[in-house]
Amino acid sequence: MLPPLITPYFPQYAEDTVENSASKLLDGSISAIFGGLFPFLHPGEEWPKCKECGNRLVPYLQINVTTSNTPEDFRRRVPSLEPEGTTILQVLLCTTETNNGTCFEGWANCITEEESWLVRRIHFAADGHDLADAAAYESVRTELEESEEITVIPERVIIGWTAGRPETEHDEGYLYEPEDEQYYEEHEPAEGLKLLGYPIRGKYYNNTSVSDNCQAGDAGSHDEWQCLIQLGTREEDNPIYTTGNIYVNQCALHPDSFEAVSSGTW
Repeated sequence: MLPPLITPYFPQYAEDTVENSASKLLDGSISAIFGGLFPFLHPGEEWPKCKECGNRLVPYLQINVTTSNTPEDFRRRVPSLEPEGTTILQVLLCTTETNNGTCFEGWANCITEEESWLVRRIHFAADGHDLADAAAYESVRTELEESEEITVIPERVIIGWTAGRPETEHDEGYLYEPEDEQYYEEHEPAEGLKLLGYPIRGKYYNNTSVSDNCQAGDAGSHDEWQCLIQLGTREEDNPIYTTGNIYVNQCALHPDSFEAVSSGTW
C-alpha cells in the first residue's frame, strides 16, 4: 500500500513592510513571522538560551495557531492551549557559528548533545496584557545585532499559506515499485519552507529523540513521528546554512513532543 497523501502549505510573504508585526501576529491578522528579533515572551521571562553553548536563541518561525490565516490542517495538529486568546507555536534556534555550521546544525546532526533550539506552544490573552514589553529586551537585541558569531535572520511576515499538491513519502524513505514512477512524479515532496507534507530525505538520517522514539505520556517509548515543519532546504529559504534538510517532527500522540531531524546526501 502506498503512503497516504498529505497536503503541504507554503508561505505567502507580505510584499511590503508590515508595521507592528508583533501586534498583528497576536491579533491574528497575519499568520506567522519568519525570523526577526521579537520572541513572544511573558513578562519577566528570560530570553531563551542554547543549552549547548549558552548563547541566546533567535526566532526562526512563530506561528499563530488560533487564527484562520493558518491552515486548519496545521491547527488540528497544533491546537490552541485555551479557548480564548492566542496560542503561538515558536521555533527558536541557536545560530552561533561553529565548526559544524551552526550550533543548531551540530545538535540536529547528533554531533553535540545538548538542545540547541526551543519549540513550544505559548499562550497570551486576547488583549496582550501578558505579553512582555519589547523595551525590556532592547539590550539583548543590540547584543545579537552586534554579534559576529550569531546570525540574526531578517524578519519576513507571512500573511497566510498556500496549499500545494498532495505529497507522498520521499523515495529515500519508501521503496516504490517501477509502476509507481508516474504517481511519484505527481506527488514528489517539494523543497523549501513548508507546513506538513513530507520532508525531503537523503542517504543519511539523524534525529535528536532518545532511542528514536517519543518518551512522553504513560504508554512507554513509541515511534509515532510526523513531519510538522520543513525548515527549508535551500539557502534562499533557510538563512542558516545546512548540509542537508532539517525539519521538525511532532509525535502524533503528544502535540508538545518534538524532535529535530537532519537528512541529506554527502
